[in-house]
Amino acid sequence: MMGTSHAATGVLAGAGVGVLVQADPFSAVVCALIGGGAALLPDLDEPGSTVGRSLGAVTELTSRKLRDTSSRTYRRTATEVELRKPQSGGHRHLTHTIPACLVFGVMAGLVALVPLGLAVVVFAMVALGLGTVLRSIKKLGPLKKRKRAALGIAGFLGLGMMFSPDQALPSWLVGLTVFVGALVHVLGDWLTRSGVPLAWPLVVNGKRWWMFRSPVAFHTGKSRVEDGIRVGSLVLAPIMMVLGAPPPPSV
Repeated sequence: MMGTSHAATGVLAGAGVGVLVQADPFSAVVCALIGGGAALLPDLDEPGSTVGRSLGAVTELTSRKLRDTSSRTYRRTATEVELRKPQSGGHRHLTHTIPACLVFGVMAGLVALVPLGLAVVVFAMVALGLGTVLRSIKKLGPLKKRKRAALGIAGFLGLGMMFSPDQALPSWLVGLTVFVGALVHVLGDWLTRSGVPLAWPLVVNGKRWWMFRSPVAFHTGKSRVEDGIRVGSLVLAPIMMVLGAPPPPSV
């Protein structure tokens, strides 16, 4: 799926996490925005991806390192069957596994244990996710204006996490939201024809990197189904938060 579609599904997933844990409306919104950014993290194995280009040289270097790590992991863990016709093992391999999603979530949760770390995680995820979503909504004005809006909101929320303890999210909730957002990315790519190694590190049909794909898989960026998923996610997220909001305390 395209970056905007991943971010949109991440927003829906993050909103779902906020609703399921009965978070207050503000926290649910922050969870939704964090989910949008987290849903782009698995594509850190591709320097040319949205997240790979998000912070310029920093994320490009990180992406190259992750891609190399993924390729080495593929070569070391591939079965004899796979090594007969080996692949590069880069994009859509290691970072597109369930264990990788867990690592993303655990790392985010650990960083968020301290106020500054929480502020950094919230700022990065919100800026990335919201910036990607707004990039696709051209009716909101020039692209630069939309980027500034995303950065402004991300900065406001990040500072709020650090200086307003009453509004700060618990680290476990941040970690959970990042995990779910990354997992939604993997499941989104499962819907495409390229597939993802959902069972790794288990062996399926003689292959540890068996690419699972949906029976009704579509081409990335070339399907009305993907358009429907993206728009539907952005419409359902606020509806879910409104309907799932906890009742106000009784007086």
